[in-house]
Amino acid sequence: MKKIIYILFLLSISFVFSQNENFNKSDSIVWRKVTCENGTEQAKNDFKNGIYNCFSYGLIFESNPELSFYIRGYIKNKYGIHTKNVSCVITEFSQCYSKTMNDLILNKFGKDIFEKSKKEAEDLYYKDKK
Repeated sequence: MKKIIYILFLLSISFVFSQNENFNKSDSIVWRKVTCENGTEQAKNDFKNGIYNCFSYGLIFESNPELSFYIRGYIKNKYGIHTKNVSCVITEFSQCYSKTMNDLILNKFGKDIFEKSKKEAEDLYYKDKK
């Protein structure tokens, strides 16, 4: 009986320590800092390194998915801007990242970059379809 209690005690202690070890790992969601300041800083760093991520959030209905795919590819290839709808979950980090990155992109390429590039891509798309 003493051996069984001793084994159960050791198992419970090892379980507790294994949980604490996982809690402290840097890849834990608890460890990750998802603040607005970190989102802003990450956007500035990405922009400085030539990474232009322009993400949207929420449900999007595309009436012509093939054209939308073509437009995203065109913008990525010509301007290096990666556009993508990522999810419905918006955090402080993602809001501040998106706002900062959008402002930086508009300052670099012009206030009409998205309308202009969409028009350019549509013209090429329909020209290729003829």
